[in-house]
Amino acid sequence: MSGAGTPPDRHADAEAFERDMRARFVTRENLEKLFRLVLPHLDPAAPALVYILTQSDRIGHFTIEPQILKSLYGDRYRRIVVITPPMDRPGTNALVRNCLGDGFVWVETDDPVIHAMGFIDGGLADLTRLHLLLQSPRLLIVDFWRKVLGGVRPARLVLPDAVRERGHEQLRRIGVDPAAPFAFFHMRTMKYREAQAHHGHRTAGIDSYAPSIRRILAAGYQVVRIGEPGLEPEGWMGDRYVSLPDALPGLAPDDRAVDLAVLADAAFGTAQNSGPIWVAAAFGTPTLRTNTPFEHLNLPYNRDLSLFKGYRDLKTGRMLRYAEILDRRLPAVFRDTDFEERAVGLVENSAADIDAATEEFLGMLGGAPGRVPAARHRRFLELGAEYERAIQADAWFREENMDFYGYAHPYGEIAGTVGADDGFLD
Repeated sequence: MSGAGTPPDRHADAEAFERDMRARFVTRENLEKLFRLVLPHLDPAAPALVYILTQSDRIGHFTIEPQILKSLYGDRYRRIVVITPPMDRPGTNALVRNCLGDGFVWVETDDPVIHAMGFIDGGLADLTRLHLLLQSPRLLIVDFWRKVLGGVRPARLVLPDAVRERGHEQLRRIGVDPAAPFAFFHMRTMKYREAQAHHGHRTAGIDSYAPSIRRILAAGYQVVRIGEPGLEPEGWMGDRYVSLPDALPGLAPDDRAVDLAVLADAAFGTAQNSGPIWVAAAFGTPTLRTNTPFEHLNLPYNRDLSLFKGYRDLKTGRMLRYAEILDRRLPAVFRDTDFEERAVGLVENSAADIDAATEEFLGMLGGAPGRVPAARHRRFLELGAEYERAIQADAWFREENMDFYGYAHPYGEIAGTVGADDGFLD
């Protein structure tokens, strides 16, 4: 691969930026402030691990970051202290904390300086009574995936009985029988975080999911959609389909048991590339991942099935082959404006492709093998491995903690339609 340069939103000098962040926030005064904050919660018999989790209002981060701490440090520390913003922020599911176990202690603060320290990569500091882990979410996740490749198994979250009972009661209230099989369904549209209109490439419309949902309903499952309210068109689906955000609007952060019960107890789910896939994964719930962009930090460590978006060259109208997507370094691009600058548009999955992947996934859940031919899957992994070697040799990718590509590794499955025609994997 010849490479196409690093993404346009890079820092001119990543190391200098990191030094500036440390100088501004990791000061003696701020460390003393942090120590006073956690002092009442430290273990008198042994050092505690302290970690700052700033994005607690995003359920994916609020789940995977402590899950990583539990996986890597749960056997080393009797107590893990996690500092978060206040749990009453919109979008927060405070009950996630109940799923990590007794070894976790949660400390809330509205101090923006402490929050900012959660994005600094400073390593693990031994401060005697506490060991402070300063690690940005990106580096935490990348380091974890590398350890998973080395044999570490992600810890499972456990839904407490009280949370499950409350969630099941909420489901029954809206006509869902939690004792009968159900599937979760998650959509991400531009209504999500509307003030941050940079994630259109990760969204899709609901209409193309209609044949898939009908297939799931015909297979005997109820379907519970989680996420944003108001997405279904008039007359959508009817019996045994429920839009949870419309049926139970305005739940408080400490009363969102139903969201966790759906993700933990569903037989499986259909979702897009967003936070709920990582919550489902943490509970061990398999997911059909649809409309998925090629992004660095995805490692489907369960047997999920991935159906990827297409990439179109907007100057020629031609669909890009996988090697071209990688050669242009597009998995490292995360903002719509950067795709626009590169004259690339992402193409949503067709209704037929989503339905075919749904049929394939239902078969896999019943014990059938995936449909992608072995030779095609090997080629997919070979191209990914070649790309990962290239970015590992690139200083910018190393400095930005982007020198890892999940799809270079044999985790999860790819849908049988991927590379089936049009020379995508040539």
